[in-house]
Amino acid sequence: MNSTATVPLPDVVHVIIADDHAMVRSGLQRIIDGEPGLRVSGQAVDGASTLARLQDTPCHVLLLDLTMPAPNGPELIGQIRALRPELPILVVSMHNHAAIVRAALRAGASGYVTKDSEPDTLLQALRRLAGGNRYVDPRLMDTLAFSPAAPPPAREKLSPRECQVLERLAAGQSNAEIARTLFLSEKTISTHKANLMAKLGLQNMADLVRYADQHLGPESR
Repeated sequence: MNSTATVPLPDVVHVIIADDHAMVRSGLQRIIDGEPGLRVSGQAVDGASTLARLQDTPCHVLLLDLTMPAPNGPELIGQIRALRPELPILVVSMHNHAAIVRAALRAGASGYVTKDSEPDTLLQALRRLAGGNRYVDPRLMDTLAFSPAAPPPAREKLSPRECQVLERLAAGQSNAEIARTLFLSEKTISTHKANLMAKLGLQNMADLVRYADQHLGPESR
């Protein structure tokens, strides 16, 4: 999966950083802008601004966090793929679970590195993707190889909070409504939603509702 470049790199590889944490964006920009031939061309703070930046900003590779405010996770990757089918997407996430990595790649991500990776790993991944290849953090390869894909977990395999969020999403509540009901922030609800989709191998809200219908039962809603 981590092969050498097969297409010529542009003179300058333009990168958009999509992450809702200002300190993370600032740190990533320092790493990228300090490397010859790489330049940050724009930033986004949520799913909506990511889609907007991709329409008005030069970009050869998108650096994408999975748990920004909605849309996010596999759902956002799918929307980006519809908008820019050819664009390499490098997920930069704190999550290193095999199910989440697989879900991101299945949704259309071209690569995956963790936020605790060395800067050289990030830079290598950017160049590989800009060259038309895929890249997964080498530290994740054993996790993927020795964690076979499993069927979606039943309700009892989800945390109580994940079940609460899933039930309310399936009932048609918005992130803001769920946040008010559970006394949580909208950011926390967005994170739970992205984690549910990744953990369950789902791509969008329609899949989430179908899963809830099959596994939660009408009595819970």
